[in-house]
Amino acid sequence: MTLEMFEESNEGVQLPHPPLSLRIHLVVESAIRAAWRLMVTRGRPDFDLATATEDVVTHELYERLYDEIFDKGVVDGFNREVFASVRREPKVRNFNGNSPDKMPDLLVEFIDRPAGVMNSQYGLFIECKPVDKAHTVGAHYCDRGLIRFVNGDYAWAMQNGMMVAYARPDYALLEKLSVALEDRKDTISTSYGPVYCLSSNPADYAERVAVSKHERTFSYIETNSPAGVIVIRHLWLRRG
Repeated sequence: MTLEMFEESNEGVQLPHPPLSLRIHLVVESAIRAAWRLMVTRGRPDFDLATATEDVVTHELYERLYDEIFDKGVVDGFNREVFASVRREPKVRNFNGNSPDKMPDLLVEFIDRPAGVMNSQYGLFIECKPVDKAHTVGAHYCDRGLIRFVNGDYAWAMQNGMMVAYARPDYALLEKLSVALEDRKDTISTSYGPVYCLSSNPADYAERVAVSKHERTFSYIETNSPAGVIVIRHLWLRRG
């Protein structure tokens, strides 16, 4: 793909896209917590949350979220009037088109889209990672998850993204994430946080959501303008 092709095909596109509202985030987070609660309290016979692999847990979360929570009246606002779909590992391109097969764990799409957005890149991109002794906050959650929002792999057209952790009980969000980000100043530039969101409360099997803001160093090839910062919300679910 050449720069000229991008410029011609995306004339009039607004980059980055308008930020998502706090209301949208709170609804999705409530829905994910509700799905996780089902996984903990009403687990399926063939699914063991304590021992399941990362992909198995994420797929179970996706199915419980989309099949049993979405548009079922469980979470106010998580319905077809606002949301179009929840997708599992959709293939989307990165910011410059060098990789057309990036696959975020979940992509929440909306019924209404503002004018000037790219339909293929508009939504809430969510990356999920286990957090435990074998999957550390630094080497796994940050270096194989969060970094993808910073380097233009995921949500490059957006100003928001979400990280979800399946965390063992002895891993506290702010303590562990703060240290990991401090150790990664050169690769993940953090301009704000992580701090707890004042609009979020701890719930069954989940910590209060934290927020961090990160500088992105790439520029949009469609407009030659810098991508700017991205705000990431961190939802840590308690596992075990």
